[in-house]
Amino acid sequence: MFLAVVYAPPKGSPYADEGLFDNIATEVGMIQDLGGSILLTGDFNARTSAADDYVDYRYFADHMLDTLPLGNDFPEVLPEQHNSDKGVLKGWHNEFLDLCSSSGLFILNGRIIGDESGECTCFANGVSSLVDYMVASPALFDCATSLVIHKCPILYGKGGDSDHKPLSLNLQLPWQHVSSTTSESHANIRRFKHDASKCTQYCQHLQQQIA
Repeated sequence: MFLAVVYAPPKGSPYADEGLFDNIATEVGMIQDLGGSILLTGDFNARTSAADDYVDYRYFADHMLDTLPLGNDFPEVLPEQHNSDKGVLKGWHNEFLDLCSSSGLFILNGRIIGDESGECTCFANGVSSLVDYMVASPALFDCATSLVIHKCPILYGKGGDSDHKPLSLNLQLPWQHVSSTTSESHANIRRFKHDASKCTQYCQHLQQQIA
């Protein structure tokens, strides 16, 4: 499984990267070529409203599929997507939706138990919007059991509250027992362990890096 956390700076800002979504698509394609599943999450700064995140290739004639981009696999059940953000399409919406449709990735917001309404995730400048997404390939989409948009904002380093709500996704993944052997190439792998007591320190360091 390939997990990527994405932040797309607002379109038109000094930090905006016009090639960001093309770069993501390239990375996704490389993983798909290896047979891996994809999960993307983060602030895409894309307001998509009710726009489709896929092209239904199932209704194209077979001879036409050779001329179309990949991404014609569908989850076993693809519910209609709901989105509480009824505002105009804005930001990186075209690039984000193109990434989904061309790479065969599907938005989980508004489709999974726990977030059936497609709840807004951002409340910047007095405007409610849905810009923080979970996006997955069909195999992972079918494993998603719940998506929660939490009510409490994330605290960041300097004591203020974020204007984005945190998201959490539960996956029920198939597993297979594999006998573990320690080889020389794996013996020196550096492992990390979460330490909740250092969350504030981490957030402060992150704020310093992006300030």
